Amino acid sequence: MSEPTQAIKGAGTTFWRLKDATELTAPEDYLEDTKWDKLAGVKELQPGEITVEDEEDDHLDDPESDWAKTTPGQKSAGETNLTLVWKPGEPGQQQLVDDIDNGTVTEYRIKYPNGTVDVYPGYINSLGKAVTIKEKITRSVKFKNVGKPKLAEMILAEQAQPAEGGV
Repeated sequence: MSEPTQAIKGAGTTFWRLKDATELTAPEDYLEDTKWDKLAGVKELQPGEITVEDEEDDHLDDPESDWAKTTPGQKSAGETNLTLVWKPGEPGQQQLVDDIDNGTVTEYRIKYPNGTVDVYPGYINSLGKAVTIKEKITRSVKFKNVGKPKLAEMILAEQAQPAEGGV
C-alpha cells in the first residue's frame, strides 16, 4: 500500500457496497472491509463529479450591471459509472439487481490502491450489459449519488483529529 500523499495508478481499485443494515459511525467504518461487500471484476470506474450550480446575483440598479454576478448554489455529487465483468452468479451482482428492483438507496465505496476510500450514498439508476464478439460480456452500472459524499480527503482529516475528551 502506498502513502495517501503519493500519486498512484488506478490498477487495484475496487468497488464495494455497504452490507445491509450496517451503520457507519466512525472513520474506521469507512476503511475496514468487514462492513462492506466487494463487487468483483471492475473493468472501468468513473466516480461522481462534484458540481456546484451558479446562482444569478444580478440587480437592475447595480452600478456594474454590465458584469454578471453569481454565487455558489446547490451542490451535486453527480453519477458514478462503472463497468463490471458480468458474473450472474456472483452475490454482489445479484444484490445490484435486487437494489434496482427495490429502489434501494445505500452507501457504496471506491477503495483505491493506497487504502483510501470515497463513500457515496446513492441508488442505481441504470443497469445494462454489453455483449461483443471477442470480449467478455460486461455489465454497466450507473449510481445516482444523493447527498454529501465522504471523500478520502475528509475521512483522513477525521482520522487525524483527536478523539473527544482526549488529550
